[in-house]
Amino acid sequence: MLTLPVYSLKGIYYLHTRVDGRQFKRSLKTRDPLLARLRAVELLRAIEMTKPKLSDFNVNSEAIKRYEIELAGIRIKATDEADHIRALEAIKALSTLHNTPHTPKGAMLLKDDGLGPVQAPAKAGLRISEVLDKMIDLRTNLKQATVISYKNTVKEFSQYTKAPYITDLGVGDITRYQEYLSAKKNTLRTIDNKIATLRALFNFAIKQGYYFAKNPAQDRQLLTKRDKIKSGYAIFTIEEIKSIYGADFLKTQRTKSPDYYWVLVIALLSGCRVGEITSLTREQIKITPSFVILNIQDSKTMAGIREVPIPIEVLDFGFLDFIKDKSGVIFKYNQREGKGSGNAAGKMFRRHLDSIKIENSKLVFHSLRKFTNDYFQKSGVDFEPRCQFFGHEVDNVNLNFYTNKFTAGELFKLTQKIQMQLFKMAAQ
Repeated sequence: MLTLPVYSLKGIYYLHTRVDGRQFKRSLKTRDPLLARLRAVELLRAIEMTKPKLSDFNVNSEAIKRYEIELAGIRIKATDEADHIRALEAIKALSTLHNTPHTPKGAMLLKDDGLGPVQAPAKAGLRISEVLDKMIDLRTNLKQATVISYKNTVKEFSQYTKAPYITDLGVGDITRYQEYLSAKKNTLRTIDNKIATLRALFNFAIKQGYYFAKNPAQDRQLLTKRDKIKSGYAIFTIEEIKSIYGADFLKTQRTKSPDYYWVLVIALLSGCRVGEITSLTREQIKITPSFVILNIQDSKTMAGIREVPIPIEVLDFGFLDFIKDKSGVIFKYNQREGKGSGNAAGKMFRRHLDSIKIENSKLVFHSLRKFTNDYFQKSGVDFEPRCQFFGHEVDNVNLNFYTNKFTAGELFKLTQKIQMQLFKMAAQ
């Protein structure tokens, strides 16, 4: 496969190579990248056939423009730039056809990556749902909740676009889908999440050879980084935390719904995500003479797989009685409707907040994690142990590769005093 020495200068494409040891540069007289590559191929073919000297390259512009494309015995001849453009449109249209009897089996498709023509793979034109099935089969590490979410998004997208094959889809379909979701009152964050699902699917399809153009869902986020910060979750104040854990609502749940009660207590002490807590098994809880270890295995990131120490006092407070007869998953919450196991606890937490008149929509279950992290920071816990404790990913080579991890015991020594303060807030 030939890599074309083509580049753009002020929007115009040029061919720049060497002939008999000397530089050869010619304008390709177009701003269209695909047309430029086709003209470059024809020019390079002429060079290869004739082996001319540099002085021979007084090439008539019309001669450069004339070329022929052969697709499975069908010859397309172009004589001017308008013909070139029409020919390119025809080629692009061919690239969207699936492998049916009316599609020439030997057709050459043009890949928009700076390379020459490539042979279309045998398995072209898969339905978008079939591509998703293949991705799920290969990416065996996907969580069940993620799989369900992916399937729901792809089903909705397929039904809306009415496109049976992934090769029929383009940027315009993504745009219309975004507008459709907005009309249905989806939040910008929800829309971005669904587009992220499609982006991952198209990336997979491109790598596997099921899609032959640029990813149509790339760079289609509606929220900027600043918007995400502004629209992110808020942090509880200490007064709000005291109201939450001192509320009659929570006290009644200790006997009425102990699963919810202990999820909430563990959340404040550990700063764990709700799904990390609700997925805990009895085997992931280790009791030492000085503290309890939560061995987090089900996390959204690699950094989230960690050991989190919490005060042993929680056992005498009732947690030991709650877990002593349990085997397997200790909390009753199950994954359903494309949501993780923490979804039910999150909904109850909303009712909990409503009962004490906390109505800020940015205050959610995840705000407990943000509160505990903020409390650690303000109490003087250094960045590195705090990142490990909370399972935060760090974009720092030195921290990721050249820093020894803290043991659970070392983390507990650094956080014990602070955790006991949090325990007093939780055990009202």
